Amino acid sequence: MKKLVIVLAASVFLAATAQATSVTVTATGQVYFNGINAPPLDGVNSGELVTMTFQVDSDNFFDGIPGDTRGYVIDQPSFSLSFSGGLNMGLMDPYPAGETPYFTLVEGFPVSDGFFVSNSAISPGGVTLAQDPINLDLYLGYDGDTLQTLDILDALGVYGYAGLTSFSFGLWAIFPDNVVMGIDFMLLEIMESGVSTTETSWGEVKAMFR
Repeated sequence: MKKLVIVLAASVFLAATAQATSVTVTATGQVYFNGINAPPLDGVNSGELVTMTFQVDSDNFFDGIPGDTRGYVIDQPSFSLSFSGGLNMGLMDPYPAGETPYFTLVEGFPVSDGFFVSNSAISPGGVTLAQDPINLDLYLGYDGDTLQTLDILDALGVYGYAGLTSFSFGLWAIFPDNVVMGIDFMLLEIMESGVSTTETSWGEVKAMFR
């Protein structure tokens, strides 16, 4: 009878640890150039603060390149791109057929670690906003020992300029006019959903604009 109790307890423990964890990703930046001349983005001014945020589940992912890249499926309704001037945009709804928005972790491929948002779990390329054909691109490259695994729960934390080797953050459309909005990257936060962002990190962001 004691053995049965132990087995049941172990089963309950395994079931509990197997539950997915909701993770909130937030990237912050500042517009330094806006070449988009179509509404509503034509009203965004240089100098505005930009916040991109969305949620992913820790067990909802696709290994784009096993061992090198893992794309976590972005929960589309949770996605928000907001500007300090008041504009707020989401992802295209319904999302383009056959495409999936990912937040991808990169571990050692090709030579650095990092993060990107894309419709591919293999390479950067951007996700489609609710104004076709505008795409949002975010790619961050860090020193090769920044991430130890592709488990997003191991990547929880705040990422700024320390170890940053390259970045791309902006909006773009090749057709019809090859237009671009450039955004200076400031901060990336990966937190369990429901956990407040750190006072220190947001204090650092605010201090940049005083």
